Amino acid sequence: MSLSERRLLLSGLFSASMVVSGCLRPMLAEDGPSGRVIGRIAFPEVGDRFGYFLDQSLAARLGRPNDPKYRLDVISKTSQRGLAVAQDSSVTRITLIVDAGWTLRRLSDNAPVMSNDVRLQSGYSATTSLFATRQTKLDIERRLARELGERIARTVIARAAEVPA
Repeated sequence: MSLSERRLLLSGLFSASMVVSGCLRPMLAEDGPSGRVIGRIAFPEVGDRFGYFLDQSLAARLGRPNDPKYRLDVISKTSQRGLAVAQDSSVTRITLIVDAGWTLRRLSDNAPVMSNDVRLQSGYSATTSLFATRQTKLDIERRLARELGERIARTVIARAAEVPA
């Protein structure tokens, strides 16, 4: 038996023994730490189109709360800048930038449980069609809001064990 075959066999046996002994649990298991936060977080109020897309993303990952114990506050600022300029001084490439800070707070005493700052950006091409350019910008906003929601949800779920019950 070669060395690589031994390593493969040993890693397989180790993985199987960990699963059988119960050391490895799915992160999203109801009896796991994520059960403390999933379906228990009130989301920020929707104020604009970006907020609506963010709300949809958070609800898909963290669930709508029946009896919230925590509140998520998100402050985001969207800006854009032109990257590529043609010879006639028209901007042909635009970057949309989202700077967001979020804080998860306990509703009982408004104490912060966890927080983070996130910066996301994505670019799109400006076309001669105003409609096509606006639709592209809308798609980029939707994509950035979804990515922000994913990042917030992943962080909250990964650090759910730190959240007081």
